[in-house]
Amino acid sequence: MLVYDDVSKVDLKEIKNTFSQFIIKDYVKSVKGTDFPKYISSDIDEDGFNRLIKKFLNYRGKLYTGGICIKEYLDLKLHGNKTNEYRVFYMNNQIATVSRNSGQPCYTSEPPKEFIEKYRNLPSPFYTVDYAELSDGTWKIIEAGDGQVSGLSDNQDIHNFYRLISVIFER
Repeated sequence: MLVYDDVSKVDLKEIKNTFSQFIIKDYVKSVKGTDFPKYISSDIDEDGFNRLIKKFLNYRGKLYTGGICIKEYLDLKLHGNKTNEYRVFYMNNQIATVSRNSGQPCYTSEPPKEFIEKYRNLPSPFYTVDYAELSDGTWKIIEAGDGQVSGLSDNQDIHNFYRLISVIFER
């Protein structure tokens, strides 16, 4: 991932040398569910790229957070029009919850347990890691975040989640 704190310093040449296809987001979000491109090819010229940055900033508006992040585009496995993504909350080096995070059907496979276990000892008491299945069936981490600002998955039981926080952090 490439990060630019100042939008005026985004370096298209560096991006093109790093990624063949990429996505644009700010420190927090992308602009899914809009007419913004799913991914951008490194064939883009400076004018086209600047128009996309302006469009991105317009879509994010007052919600724009931090700077510009450029991430490699990954070909994710689809089930209908839903990707197979999971969010794992880690609390005090324990796997607290593993939940579907993109509205995918219940029959989709979960990330391999060994993969989830591998990241349970990061130096933070409360964080999330988002895992996604690629179109070839392998899994990749697509994001990690502070547990205090990471949202719950759509179907996650909020009351149970907060009970779990209480139990885990009281130990």
